[in-house]
Amino acid sequence: MRASRPELAALAVRHGVHTRYTDVDGVTRRAPDEVVVAVLQALGVPLRDPSDAAAAWREERRAAARRPLEPVLVHRIAGPGTTTATLPAGTDPQEVWLSLELEDGTTRRDTLANVEVRVDDATAVEGVRYVRHAVDLGALALDPLPPGYHRVTLEGAGPPTSALVLATPKCPAPRRASIAFLPLHAVRSDDDWGTGSYTDLGRLGRWVTEQGIGLVGTLPLYPALLDAVPADPSPYLPVSRLAYNELFIDPTGLPELAATPEARDLLSSRSLRARLSALHASRLVEYEEVARLKRQVLEPMARTLCAGTLPDRLRELQQFARAHPELVAYARFRAAREDAGPGPGGEPSAARTGYHLYCQWAAAQQLSFAGAAAGLYADFPIGSHPDGFDPVWSPPSFMSGVEGGAPPDLFFAEGQAWGFHPLHPERMREDGYRYLIAALDRAFRHAECLRVDHVMGLERLYMIPEGFSAREGTYVSYPADELHALVCIGADRRGSAVVGEDLGTVPATVRRRMARDKMLRTWVFQFESTVAEPLPEPPRRALAALGTHDLPTFAAFLAGDDITERERAGLLSPDAASAARAERADWRRRLLGKLGLVRDAGAPADGAGTLEALGGCLAHLARGPADLVLVDLEDVWGERVAQNHPGTGPGAGNWRRRSARSLEEIRADPDVAAVCRVLERTGDAT
Repeated sequence: MRASRPELAALAVRHGVHTRYTDVDGVTRRAPDEVVVAVLQALGVPLRDPSDAAAAWREERRAAARRPLEPVLVHRIAGPGTTTATLPAGTDPQEVWLSLELEDGTTRRDTLANVEVRVDDATAVEGVRYVRHAVDLGALALDPLPPGYHRVTLEGAGPPTSALVLATPKCPAPRRASIAFLPLHAVRSDDDWGTGSYTDLGRLGRWVTEQGIGLVGTLPLYPALLDAVPADPSPYLPVSRLAYNELFIDPTGLPELAATPEARDLLSSRSLRARLSALHASRLVEYEEVARLKRQVLEPMARTLCAGTLPDRLRELQQFARAHPELVAYARFRAAREDAGPGPGGEPSAARTGYHLYCQWAAAQQLSFAGAAAGLYADFPIGSHPDGFDPVWSPPSFMSGVEGGAPPDLFFAEGQAWGFHPLHPERMREDGYRYLIAALDRAFRHAECLRVDHVMGLERLYMIPEGFSAREGTYVSYPADELHALVCIGADRRGSAVVGEDLGTVPATVRRRMARDKMLRTWVFQFESTVAEPLPEPPRRALAALGTHDLPTFAAFLAGDDITERERAGLLSPDAASAARAERADWRRRLLGKLGLVRDAGAPADGAGTLEALGGCLAHLARGPADLVLVDLEDVWGERVAQNHPGTGPGAGNWRRRSARSLEEIRADPDVAAVCRVLERTGDAT
């Protein structure tokens, strides 16, 4: 017999699967039953078709009622809050014990009767009544719970049940500052190897700090899957969100070089110098060739270290390995991918494993040095590569059979499929959020401020089942309070501020949670500036920027290049493009007028152009109330080609374009210095 629609809908609600959602135009879209079933199957619900929903729903109601504690409990330190214990009606609270073990090993124990603050009405499931007891964990701890990951255990009502307790603070407040942004892959210097390095990041950071800029920002610094065909260097689809990008290591900055004649001879060889010269001159980053050359130099250096030539450094590496077992596992994963087949006993090559561990250590050290030169504005991508390390290291944390993405909108009429397997909203809870805690710790480790990509993903994610198009997916909710709590705890431990990327159509609940947790919003001039108000003021508790890496550069937007691109791509008809150009010209005239750069006759004053408009807009943002103001340094010299063109794939040269200016040229450029001066920020906004 076919299940009724309400039974399938109830099962979907239980697992956070949306049977309908509101699209960007405000239209309610209903997810077909077959899509709902496919997503539920990916979540592990035993369904063959909708007719199985009734039996599955009955079993899940029984299991939920019998669970005394949820696997994860959130306790917010700054405000009142309770957690819930569910027990059969008639259970004596004096006979039930709760034990709270803090991270430092301190334990508190008391009866449920002494710490419950409320008893909710009983509910019946198949004739059995259950009562929900609201519990104050703060009372159990006697003192306020310290921020962190604790554990509570309930005994006396069946088998002992344990839960992870997330004692959650607010995110640290940022200092009022500006951010100079430049993708590290794009950074050029007089001695680069065809891409920027962690050493270059430190140089850039020191220089912008001297100019009064507080932080230096770049794209995510995670390893890319360069051995795929074709290679995909996207920083938003890394091999792992636990690891470091070895491509940015500066071999000349490592002590092992002096102790490795083989590496020094290779560096001085004519053939390698010629290859480096070609990479240095290239307009695009040749990731695969850069990786090959660096490996040729770093491998003998790794062998030198592992042979014990530098005992103090070897001890440091061994300490690093003990502190980061996830990176030891990552090194083994990379080695196993490269081996023709596993070695004896299924072990990957020890030499390759040692090499990859050495690279992780060297990259972590050099990134730390770069972060010491200037505060680092880092970026935490929403997903990782489906063929990468993370699903191998933590299988319960990931779903299979579905892909993360976005529904159709103005720019992507067919929707978007982003290529990663989403986190499993239930199994990662049951695993104690082992993977996500580790990934956030890696992200915050070097960041004074962390941007959380697609922050709405802490609450819900659009998922597309295998065999369906991106138009046919639906949203799946996550335990948002728990995911927000993990971000807050990670930020508190490192003293890092958090910026949520909340652009586009975002539910109001997302921004309410961000405000509660003291996360900054993202405010983008290109989205907010209109013909009616060309120079809007950004809000408080926000990061303000002229654009993002996915949008046209400032010069391109001012000139309307993006309209031409959309017309060429078939997203705008010739008539619509003509109307858009006319509107953009009107907007541009009004903006320049607001900035005092247009005479009464409508002509630019004193030859005012892109740089003057840029400076005026940035000065306006710097005077405003936003906590952080970001400038993309490529905007200063009028770059008109974006680093990424969403929806075009790796074949379009995305994430490969090198900067038109080198670090040496940036430091000597008076225009860059002038922009830095208008962005210097101290004290509170007026």
